[in-house]
Amino acid sequence: MRFPRPRTPRWLFLPAVLLLLAAALVTDDDTAPWPRTGDRVGPARCIECHDVAADLIAEGFHAAVVHSPAAVGCETCHGPGAAHAGDEALESITYPPLLAPEVQVRLCGQCHAAEARDHAGGGVETFLEAGLGCTECHPVHEKRPDAAPFPGVRFLSKAATLVGSDGVDDTTCVRCHPRQDRLLREPSVCGGGHADHAAGSLHDERPPGHGCVTCHGHGARHVESGGLARLVSRPDRARDGVATCRACHADVDPETFHWPADHPALRGGQADCFTCHRIHVPPPAEIDSEVPTNRTCVACHGPDYHGLADSVHAELGRLDTPLSEGCAGCHDGALEHARSGGRAALVASLRGPDPGQLRAACMSCHQDHEALRGVATDRHARRDLSCLDCHESPAIPRGRVRERAEARCAACHADVAARFRLPNHHPTAEQGGGCTDCHDPHDIRTTRLDRRLREQDCTDCHRAYRGPFVFPHRVQMRGGCTTCHDPHGSPNRRLLHQVTTQQNCIACHGDFPSFHDQTQGSVFTNCLNCHTRIHGSNHSRYLFR
Repeated sequence: MRFPRPRTPRWLFLPAVLLLLAAALVTDDDTAPWPRTGDRVGPARCIECHDVAADLIAEGFHAAVVHSPAAVGCETCHGPGAAHAGDEALESITYPPLLAPEVQVRLCGQCHAAEARDHAGGGVETFLEAGLGCTECHPVHEKRPDAAPFPGVRFLSKAATLVGSDGVDDTTCVRCHPRQDRLLREPSVCGGGHADHAAGSLHDERPPGHGCVTCHGHGARHVESGGLARLVSRPDRARDGVATCRACHADVDPETFHWPADHPALRGGQADCFTCHRIHVPPPAEIDSEVPTNRTCVACHGPDYHGLADSVHAELGRLDTPLSEGCAGCHDGALEHARSGGRAALVASLRGPDPGQLRAACMSCHQDHEALRGVATDRHARRDLSCLDCHESPAIPRGRVRERAEARCAACHADVAARFRLPNHHPTAEQGGGCTDCHDPHDIRTTRLDRRLREQDCTDCHRAYRGPFVFPHRVQMRGGCTTCHDPHGSPNRRLLHQVTTQQNCIACHGDFPSFHDQTQGSVFTNCLNCHTRIHGSNHSRYLFR
């Protein structure tokens, strides 16, 4: 819908058009501020004097503003126009090009908040630092061009800019991007390692070929187009971005120096140089805050971090947990590691070469846990095993810690695991049991001297043989149940060490009476024919019935 045309000849309003053109020559004090209050007059009244400007708006990018029911026509940007309609003074109307740049951003941000936030990849702050406002590049009263500058051209790599555009002096770049130039020289940004690429005072001291072109390629078309992002290369978005970095940092091994090759982020192709290193951006306030939290680590270690949510360490893994009590509680040096951009040498790995370091990290929280009282001196510690050799990961889901740890037992105790596959074996697995039903992995007592393990643990399940008996089998003074039985598995019935009962008994009772004829077929070759209460008796010292 077009605005109604005034019947008065247009040439009579030429002075009003000249007044707008002359506004560029006046100072900031010559236009009304924004925002302000007053009465509105509506777009039809504005067009009576400014029909040329209205025609340009109708054919430009802001045509929707004067037609939208959500806006108020010309007064959306220029403010209430009643005072200006009465005296026609520029001081009575808001003229955006004369506003301070930060005021322009607030005015334009009413509709273009997203563009202001994401402008040029770092927000509009860089242009404000250069003293540039929105209208510096975006004239409003301008006819929409028939085609965008350099139609169809998009540089997807630095190499493409070198053959498709001309170079420009760095000082041209700095006119719009002084903030990026300043950040290159700040020690807090990647240790100031890119200072020799900055312009300004270092311009004449840099080696040949250094400067903006080193990373971004040639930018003449970018400048000519008024700053179109597609006409310049950004390494963090370019196809050859990592190659651009490696051109200067060829000595940095992308795997060994950083993450292992099997890290989830690398396997999925989700990580590259720019995951940690953001060149023109200051370190996140989170890292430099007085109380940094686990959020500092999540940006790079998300796959590892999110596994903690359902684990026994969930409380330590909350995002808002202070870093010293969360990630850094186990990974000493985590904050320094983050500030360095991920330098591995600054953080303690839980899978490092020193098992004692890991045990100390775990025991800083688990030192009062009754079940772990012997973890520092138990038989596993004496063999230089760390907690993760059995527990695999701190992020094991809650309720599966024991299951996952027992799955690792066979890695060291292969001979025991093999016995559970013999024809006669203890039915632990079939009945839902596990190694820790009998064995305390953190107990400092040895198996050889542990009477509880040799006898008491057996009778907890086999109660018929528990006693006490008036005449116990004295084997308990030697090796307990395990003297005759292999508790894991045996090729013999009843898990006996020997093929027959006779052979088992003779191993201890070689001094049997002389009338016990041991020739084949004799009744004495089966000891259980007489000594039926072999585990203990309340009636016979010889374990008779």
